[in-house]
Amino acid sequence: MDLDLLFNPWVISIIIIVFVIGNLASMKYLGQSHLVRKNPRAKSDLDKLIDIYKEKDQQDKAGQKRKADSDDTKQ
Repeated sequence: MDLDLLFNPWVISIIIIVFVIGNLASMKYLGQSHLVRKNPRAKSDLDKLIDIYKEKDQQDKAGQKRKADSDDTKQ
């Protein structure tokens, strides 16, 4: 008798509808973060870090060049 209720087409339909609606609600809640478009002009953290290293390398090269120039003038 209990299995008759479980295999009733109305019960199966309600379970499927609840499952589909639950999945749609979870996709709507969790999927919004993936659908948000990023600003293409905004730099990512990696791009900012690369720029910092490039600036540091340029400063190091300029410092070495100044040091070499000052060593040449001393000799």
